[in-house]
Amino acid sequence: MTAGLKYTLLAVVFLLGYTSMSFELLVLRQLINFVGSNTLITSVVITFILLFLSVGYYIGSVVRFAGSSNRCGSRMRYIPVRRIMESLAMILVVWYIIACSYYLIEIYFYLLYAAGVRSTLGFVFAFSAVFLAFPSVCLGFITSVIGRMLHRYDTDYTGRFMAVDTIGSVLGSMLTTLVLMPLIGVSATVVALVFLAAVAAFLLSSRRRRTETAVLSIMLLAFAFSVNSEKLMNPQSTLVKDDAVSRIEIEPADVEKGKALSEIMRINGSFSSKISVRKDLMFDYVRFINETFIASLPQDFPRDILVLGAGGFTVGLDDSFHNYTFLDIDKDLKNIAEQKFLQRPLPENQKFIAEDAYLFMLNTKQKYDLIVVDVFSAVRSIPMNFVTADFFRMVKDRLKPNGIMVANVITSPSFGNDFSRGLDNTLRQVFPQYLDRRVLQPYNPYGRDLANVEYVYYNYPSDKTVYTQDKNASFYGQW
Repeated sequence: MTAGLKYTLLAVVFLLGYTSMSFELLVLRQLINFVGSNTLITSVVITFILLFLSVGYYIGSVVRFAGSSNRCGSRMRYIPVRRIMESLAMILVVWYIIACSYYLIEIYFYLLYAAGVRSTLGFVFAFSAVFLAFPSVCLGFITSVIGRMLHRYDTDYTGRFMAVDTIGSVLGSMLTTLVLMPLIGVSATVVALVFLAAVAAFLLSSRRRRTETAVLSIMLLAFAFSVNSEKLMNPQSTLVKDDAVSRIEIEPADVEKGKALSEIMRINGSFSSKISVRKDLMFDYVRFINETFIASLPQDFPRDILVLGAGGFTVGLDDSFHNYTFLDIDKDLKNIAEQKFLQRPLPENQKFIAEDAYLFMLNTKQKYDLIVVDVFSAVRSIPMNFVTADFFRMVKDRLKPNGIMVANVITSPSFGNDFSRGLDNTLRQVFPQYLDRRVLQPYNPYGRDLANVEYVYYNYPSDKTVYTQDKNASFYGQW
């Protein structure tokens, strides 16, 4: 084996290490748009990738190729091996395009939904089985075969082989999330992944096939660019941001006589906020909060209001008197809302903090007159740490005396699923008294449909009064 071939194979190992980690992170990022992000989803994705990587490693370690022998043979004996690896590398390129491109994933999830799949884990398992298993086998196979080739001709290369693979993975992790996604966006990062995988396939090709491989790679790159281009895939695109944190779209709604009366902000595939020239077209729960709890606040001095989940900053939209603190993890949300959604800057009485809402509640000591919990905007993506008794105890502790909490949840108003019952039990454990549950839209009490459900808690002094036949002071009335 020549020194040039050794370094070529090490370059391929580096690229495979980089692309494998970048592929995993891009898949997790794109899945947020459809099923959200939590430890269960991450564990399923990692399980599939590691499981089938190990399958590929094993196959690559036991398969005997034509022309192989136990003695050092000529370089020509490895051409069939390289041809197989080149073919698998080109298949990897195709799989990366399909598994990481937003619009292709959207089509697949639409088909799953049409087929009757409703479970979040069902979506994730179906996606992983189709899009993660085979490319992981290919990655493991190619890496294992290259390791055999390098070890066979120089046993001192084992450590270098592993180091190069690890360095590639580390750079794939850091550059994908810390550099590429924030600077060039998720779609462009997908194209970069495809390019590097195509380079690996080109390096594995023989001299006689390099022209053919280069042409095929260019065609696949063009395809990757096309399916990741907003202008080509969606000429009416309303995308304003697509990076490691959020995919934000602002689209027109309630069109009458060719004119949109409203605009909707979608964050990671879910309806987050709506603004309209007519108040009756606003989201029901936002109108309920604004008209019931904010418009009724006394005007003798400014009250303190905390909104967990800023969205489009429509809670307290027209209030320039009371003090607002909006929380969201996306640092760009305020600028996008001001420039693209509200079309005006936030008033001075409304401030924005870019921080995880759970960590903020954990560390803040300030108390509020009204806390709006609006972090449950997605149906399939429920942030797990925000449905715990621990979280709601923090909310309760941050309320001033006579303060109010309003939590908007999309769930079954008729307790038609396990989540709706479990969440209700959790809330009533933390708020055993003065907890109200409201459904703002008409619904079928015998069905399992989902709707906006508002939980309202009033932080009043505890009162254990119970009227009985023996002790009953109800005749004093309510005044």
